[in-house]
Amino acid sequence: MQSTIQPEASPRIAFAERTAALLVLSALLVLANGIGNASPYIYLVCLVLAWPFLLRDQNGRDAMKHPVGIGYLLAFACVAVGFAGSASSMEDVAHLGNFLPLILFFPAFALFNRQANSNGTQVFALFALLGAGVALASAIYDVWWAGLDRAKGFVNLTNPFAMASIMLGFLPLMGLLTGKGPWRLIFLLGPVFGIMAGLLAGTRSAPLIAVVVSTIFAGFLFFRLPKRLRLIWVGAIILVVVSVILALFAFGDNLRALRGLDVIYSFITEGTVPDRSSEVRVQLYVGAINAFLEAPIFGYGWYDHVEAGRQFMAPDVAELVAGWSHYHNDYLNFAALAGIFGLAFYALYLLLPIWGAFRSEHDGQFAARLYGAMTISATYGVHGLFNTAFGAELLFCFAPVATAVLLGYCKDQPTNRLPAR
Repeated sequence: MQSTIQPEASPRIAFAERTAALLVLSALLVLANGIGNASPYIYLVCLVLAWPFLLRDQNGRDAMKHPVGIGYLLAFACVAVGFAGSASSMEDVAHLGNFLPLILFFPAFALFNRQANSNGTQVFALFALLGAGVALASAIYDVWWAGLDRAKGFVNLTNPFAMASIMLGFLPLMGLLTGKGPWRLIFLLGPVFGIMAGLLAGTRSAPLIAVVVSTIFAGFLFFRLPKRLRLIWVGAIILVVVSVILALFAFGDNLRALRGLDVIYSFITEGTVPDRSSEVRVQLYVGAINAFLEAPIFGYGWYDHVEAGRQFMAPDVAELVAGWSHYHNDYLNFAALAGIFGLAFYALYLLLPIWGAFRSEHDGQFAARLYGAMTISATYGVHGLFNTAFGAELLFCFAPVATAVLLGYCKDQPTNRLPAR
């Protein structure tokens, strides 16, 4: 491959591309928990309309060869094979259309690669911080003004709202890894906003997601600190962990979100579950595992995968979950849905952001880019233990487009390549 200088676009085209990029960032991050499942349609339409124009030159066409985009195509192919293998009619494969947003990695990368600059991470972090603030405002409105038991946002559901809140809360810390000067400390508000919104949503996955992504960020800071300060940093982390444990003992009975930790502890130490909701989830998992073992290659398809597991559940739970669309666990859900091809799809979906960031340019924004990718993947991975990210447009569409933004925009300069002569 040979590097070249990207040709200058006309002022009108350059303005249109900047406007499109700002619109995508606003819908992807700021409006994510502002208008919930309506937000993806804004940036998806924007990317579809922009795609033909982005292909006008060689650099735009080169974006179609990006290995992460090819990975998303492979993920789509995996779920397509699973659906086709279990299908009894064309209607059974119709839901493949739900997975088409995967390919919008290509126009998103092409668009944001043109806008890449040394401040890309700071801009991305600022938009994410605004999104976390919007999430908290929405949660406060739901619980303290509208009187709801749990925050769920607008055009949204409680579990996706909580997951997106935590993810939006920790993505601003990218700006802390690249920014200079005391002003960058404003990005520390991101986790505060995100965790508060997640707790008000009252989902069991929210505290665990926060713990995992906090650990990831702590690790990044540890390796960036001078060696003489690392011991102090470890001591500070231990102090925070002890404080959190004490808070769990003090407030765990009052916050539903914190009871998820009690469920895990009880199941591991005693083999029991403390409440009816947890009992139902365990029965769902039993049903999903047995359904997978019954059809490990192609699974049972979109309509029948939960129905196939009901025969292995306790009768009262089987009756309760009749007509449900998922197992409240993405790992088991895709195993029963599309067999080994479903598991391959989910593995690619979780790993592609990290792999793409790890292979990307080792420039001044590399660490922040890798942290952002790990935060996205870890959030999906932990949430998938408790629920599904694929029953709502907000979460399903977010990862491939956000990954494209990280790899295309959050780097020091555009990647301009032409085929070798």
